[in-house]
Amino acid sequence: MEIAATTIDKVLTDLAAQPNPRWTNLDLDKQRKQIQAELNSCGPKDGMMRVMTRMPFQEAPDLGNIDWESELATFQPIEYPQYYCQPFHSVLGGWLSEIAAVGNRVAMEAVLENAHPQKSLGVREEIAQLFPENARHILDLGAGVSDDGAAIARRLPNATVTAWEVSPFMIIVGRLQQKDIPNLHWKHGLVEKTDLPDNSVDGINMTYLLHECPDEIKQLILAECWRILSPGGLLVVTDSLPGDLYSYRGFFEPYKEQWLKIDPDKLLQETGFINIKAYQFAYSTWTRVGSKPI
Repeated sequence: MEIAATTIDKVLTDLAAQPNPRWTNLDLDKQRKQIQAELNSCGPKDGMMRVMTRMPFQEAPDLGNIDWESELATFQPIEYPQYYCQPFHSVLGGWLSEIAAVGNRVAMEAVLENAHPQKSLGVREEIAQLFPENARHILDLGAGVSDDGAAIARRLPNATVTAWEVSPFMIIVGRLQQKDIPNLHWKHGLVEKTDLPDNSVDGINMTYLLHECPDEIKQLILAECWRILSPGGLLVVTDSLPGDLYSYRGFFEPYKEQWLKIDPDKLLQETGFINIKAYQFAYSTWTRVGSKPI
């Protein structure tokens, strides 16, 4: 697909002219420099451009007129760890911005437009099928707007599904986007420290979470999953193929070098998970399912 130079110029101009995110104490000057360095990198940016040019043609959810100030005022403050305070995907503020939250679904639909017949929502439906019908409490960790959690909750109406997310912006959009799903609930907090009781949940889902964490945080998250899962409980992890992040040069990914070395099976096995099964619901992703021994 050949992308016109004028289109590239417009996309880069739009990225450089983002408004400041609300309700954050981020080092925005540093973030602007990180974004600019990524945009100036010599790697090919065709993947980034394809996503940006596809996004306007995706079906967008009706988010209405969100009163951001009043909505944000309902959240308790969290000390955001440094690893999270990054301009992920070259969005100023990263996940702590309304731009990322409002555009989350259309961005993912654009990313997976040709990777699955039903794009990203189709992948979510495939993931939902992996959880057993007798599960009663399932977490969607690092949920974003929780399209995964919504798919799981629709499939298992007798289960309680909790979308666990640290960005209030994502929760605000997700609650509105998924407002008609009564068994989907929301929790604002860090996924590496849930404070839930040991052995208290039947299943955990994580989609596109681990590649955005440094290695030491990946290990903390998986250890937390192990702790709170009941014996026999399932962990379902879906993420990008190790080299796929490099096909989106121009979208800032702070931990892409570490992600090149990822071994999904080893990662789960070293935490203690057994009976690991591999799935691939879109050509650019991998999925692993592991269980906690009984």
